[in-house]
Formats: sequence, C-alpha cells, structure tokens
Amino acid sequence: MVKKIVLHIILIHAVLFGAKAQNLNDTTIQINEIQIVANRQLPQKGLVITRIDSMVLQQTIDVSLSELLSRYSPVFIKSYGKGALATASFRGTAASHTQVEWNGININNPMVGQVDFSLIPVYFADKVELFHGGSSLSLGSGALGGSVSISSVPVWNKKIYGSVIQGIGSFSSNQTFVKIGGGNQIIQTRVRLFYEDSENDFDFLNTANGLWNNQEQKNADYYKWGGLIDLYFRTKQNDIISFHTWLGHTDRNLPAIMSYQGKGRDENQQDSNLRFSGSWKKYAGRFKSELTFGFSFTSLDYYLANQTDLGTLLNYNSESKTNSFFNKFKVEVSLTENTVINSVLNLNYNNVSQFDKKEKIGMDASRTEMGATISLHHSFSNIFSTYGLLRNELVDRKLMPLMPSVGWELDLLNKQLNITSNFTRNYHQPTLNDLYWQPGGNPGLKPEKGYSADISVGFSKKFTKTLFLKTGLSGYVSRIDDWIIWRPSEFRYWRPDNIKEVLARGIEYSLMGNFISGNFRIDFSGNYAFTRTTNQGETTLGDNSKGKQLIYIPLHKANGLLKVLYKKTFVTYDAAFTGERFTTSSNETSRHRLQAYTLHNATIGKSFLFRKITVDMQLKVENVLGKTYQAILWRPMPGRSFMFQTKVSF
Repeated sequence: MVKKIVLHIILIHAVLFGAKAQNLNDTTIQINEIQIVANRQLPQKGLVITRIDSMVLQQTIDVSLSELLSRYSPVFIKSYGKGALATASFRGTAASHTQVEWNGININNPMVGQVDFSLIPVYFADKVELFHGGSSLSLGSGALGGSVSISSVPVWNKKIYGSVIQGIGSFSSNQTFVKIGGGNQIIQTRVRLFYEDSENDFDFLNTANGLWNNQEQKNADYYKWGGLIDLYFRTKQNDIISFHTWLGHTDRNLPAIMSYQGKGRDENQQDSNLRFSGSWKKYAGRFKSELTFGFSFTSLDYYLANQTDLGTLLNYNSESKTNSFFNKFKVEVSLTENTVINSVLNLNYNNVSQFDKKEKIGMDASRTEMGATISLHHSFSNIFSTYGLLRNELVDRKLMPLMPSVGWELDLLNKQLNITSNFTRNYHQPTLNDLYWQPGGNPGLKPEKGYSADISVGFSKKFTKTLFLKTGLSGYVSRIDDWIIWRPSEFRYWRPDNIKEVLARGIEYSLMGNFISGNFRIDFSGNYAFTRTTNQGETTLGDNSKGKQLIYIPLHKANGLLKVLYKKTFVTYDAAFTGERFTTSSNETSRHRLQAYTLHNATIGKSFLFRKITVDMQLKVENVLGKTYQAILWRPMPGRSFMFQTKVSF
C-alpha cells in the first residue's frame, strides 16, 4: 500500500514539474471574493430548509451522501460500515420516513420504503437541500421526519470543462472520478463517471467473542461504479428542457458480526439501478410551469450460505426488482408581487417483484398513486409572510384524508433575523413489503399518521468586510400514530402491525461563517441535534418499551468543521460526535448499549495553476485518533485510515 502511494506521488510530481518548466512566466491574479446571500422566495417562506454549503460539497466530493449527512448535518445516519448499508433517521423517525428526491423524482425503494445513502455519490450532486419536518409536504407526502432533495445544476458560461480525480488509500482502496462537459448558451451537456473499490480489510478489536483479541475484517470487500449524464436545452423564450440519466452498480460482500462462531459464511449483495428524469420548465411573465417525468429501475440480488460440518447450507438466494414511473406537473402563478398560488398534480406507478430460489416463494405487487397539492403564499408586508397548503391523494383508488400545512415567517432587522413556524399533518403509506411480503405481509395495515409543529429562529449578518456569520435554532415536536413494526407472530414468522404511537421532540442548532482577509480565509460550520423519540402507545405483556428511547437513535449528535486557506494551500479539520444508543426497546444498559464516540478527520491540500489547468493534491486522514467504536452492535468499524488524492481540472 505504501509503495502505491509513493509511486503515485512521484508520478504526479513529475507531471507538475514538467508543466511548471513550460509555464514559468504564468502569473496568478488574486480577485477579492464577493459574498452573495440569496433572499428566500415567497413560496419558501414559512418552511425550514437547509442547503448544504457548496464548499462542503466540494470538500466531500469523493464520499457517499451518507458520510456527507453524517458529518455536516443534523441527520443521523445508521451505517453498517464503509461501503455497506446506510439509512437515515431524520428528527428521530424511521428510515422509511425520510424521502429522497433526485431531480424531481422520488428514489425511495417502494419495497422497503427507504434509501441506501451509501449508494448515492456526492459527486453526482450539485445541490443538496434538507426539508425539515412538515416542510417536506411541499415536495410530497410520506416524509414524517423530513426530505432530502438532490439536483443537478447546469453550467451555462463554459464552452468546455472537465476534471479527473484519482485517489488511493488504506485497506487497498481506490477511487476514480471523471467529468467532462460544455456547450453554449443554448445547449449544455455533462458526463460524470466514477469507480471505487476496496478490500476493506482493516484490523479491529473483537469485544464479542470473549477473547478480546485483534482480528482482520474479512469478506467486507466491495466495488461500485456509476455514470450520470445531464443534458440541457434553453429556448429563445428562456424555457429550459433537461434530461438526466443515472446508471449504477454495486457488488459488496457482507462480513459476519463479531460474535459469529461458525465455520464460515458467504454473504453477498449486488445492487443495480437505472434512473431517468426529464423536465420542461416554462417561464411566461407571472406564470411558471414545470413538467417532470421519469422512471427508476432497480434490482437487488442477495445470497447467504453458511459452512457446516455437512457442507454448505444455503439460507437465502433471492432476487428483487422494482419498476417505478413518475409524472408531475407544477404550476406557479404570481397573482401580485405579494401573492403566489402553487398547484401540483402527480401520478406515480410502482411495481415490485421478489423471489427466493431456496424457499420457492415470492411476491409480485404494484401500487398506483395520484396526488394533488394546492398552496397559497402571501406576504402582508416586508416583514410578515404566511402560507397555507392542502394535499390529497388517491392510493389504489382509495381516497386518503386531507393533509394540511400552515405556516408563517417574520423577517426583522432588515431581514437579518427571521422567525419561522409551521404545523403539518402528513401520512406515510405502508411499504409493499409491509403489505405483501411472503410470508408475513399484512394487507390490512393502515397508513402511519404524522402531526408535526416546529418553530425556528435564524440570524445572518456580514459584520465587517471580513466576517460573515449565519446561525439558526429550531425546536420541533411530532407525533406519529399507527407506527408500523414487525414482530413475531403466532404463525412462527414475523408480521407487521400498527401498534406504536411515537412522540418525537427535539432541537436543532446550526452555525456557519467565514473570515476573509487578503489571501487568508477561515470557514467554519457546526450542527447539533437533541432528539428525544419515545414509544407512547400501549405495550404487550413483557414489553417494557413505553416511554423509552427508540433503538439506535442517539439523544445527542453534533459535528463541526474548520477550514483554513492561505493562497493555494488549505487545511481542514472536522469532528462528529454520536451519543450513546440503545439496541433494545427496553433501553437495557448492561450488554446492549452502544457507547458514545467522536470521530476526528483532517485534510491538507494544495492547488497548482498552470495556464488553464489546475492540479489539486490532498491527503485525507479519517479517524485521526484511531477511535475504536461500533455504529451497529457487533459491527466493527475501521480505525485510522489515509487517502491521497489528485485532481486535474480544466
């Protein structure tokens, strides 16, 4: 591994010095930075929306969305390890209560209702926004905790541009990213490709086998590849037509837990996806419309076999496929400068199939969803705005109850201080697995009902020419009735039921800013989340979960980032704290409690400019202090690791 890194550095320096010899007369001109702060549009007033800073997106361009959200947002990510399954708990809710939208279409798996965030590369995202709590209803129903919106953004002012990123690191990890794009003011296109693989064979301390010995992680290797094509057209009327195609594949071996005592096991999962999104945005004075259409095809192959004295024992060999089609039409009409009406119509169709070759059983199910949203946004003055929203849905010809949302926003101190509040009722449909899984599906399940209210205070100001600061504090409370959980049934298999009433409440705090003086710059940001989520419903005999924190949801989560830049050299340092988590519903504190931990990460890098070519080199160190921890019970996590990366762009 060390030889690879050394060879890589030597080759890069050879290219740099060769280029430098030909460009000794080049001159770099420093241009003072301009701070741009965009005002919130009227349809966003009253909503709690967080946009991930573009600096953070560039800093984490080589990681998955799970790592981005875990380290730079209040969202808690439940991760099984590097390259493994990662799901989100937004404001203390379940993984299926976080909806993910990519360029206007929903990419939650309709079988399980959730998204594996480890399969979404940040490299494919130009803009990432978080819609907290009830604010998510503006995108659609189902997000009882919140929504994550990922989108591509065109670059109209470049005829041609591109970059190549190559990284090599610990545990035989390799990364390659390629981007090329260009066009003119009428048409723009861009292609992004990536490949990543790792043996993932780190050493860890086994605390579950009674020996407390050091071991090497086995059968945890993986590889991923993917491509994204964006195509944009702009007409003479300034309409924008766009097409986005996303193709990806992941093959990963899944390691046994620490406490596994068998002779051996072979566990593997392969995920493939093909997604397409197209849109036509039309602008005509006070009238705006957007037609979005697309589809998502995914497949998942899962295999598990254990080695025994009698040979290989096959446990599972299943194939799952999903086919989803999306259509959405949105119209925005500005009646006056202070009044806007929005309406949305959508029609979605989902089909899923699953078959286990061992048990010779499976399922084939589909669902049709129709929805309509209308909202009125009005600004009474320069300081006070309100909105009212109403959504209704028809699911498989069954009319759902109305979903209302109301909110307001107060802008004070020349819009430097704003206070926002809203109240929302939302519904989350049972997943198709919940309804039709064989054996165990329950077609009689009711939708989960969510009621949420929150209030937020935000402040931003440029104090001097050199210092900018932005901070925000939110408090929320939400109640989810008929929460669906799977539990053992009298038929010797698990079955889902609407049995829980969950109360989630907490606070979210954020801080960001920068200090700029000449060639010297400091960027900083931080997040803190206090999340108290408890089961309030009646419990059965032997169930001690009432009033207890839900499993794997930390009471405290915090993270912070500091970046220091001087001319073309930078150093970043970030830390992420995760509080203790319980792994049993009774909150047992002896054996099944996961200790709190803090992970520290650092990066140092430098940029070189040679005419129109920029070369960036950086060294990343993750888990700087070599912390031993578990994010999931009996799942080991890597210690200190390194990644050396080179980027050449034009």
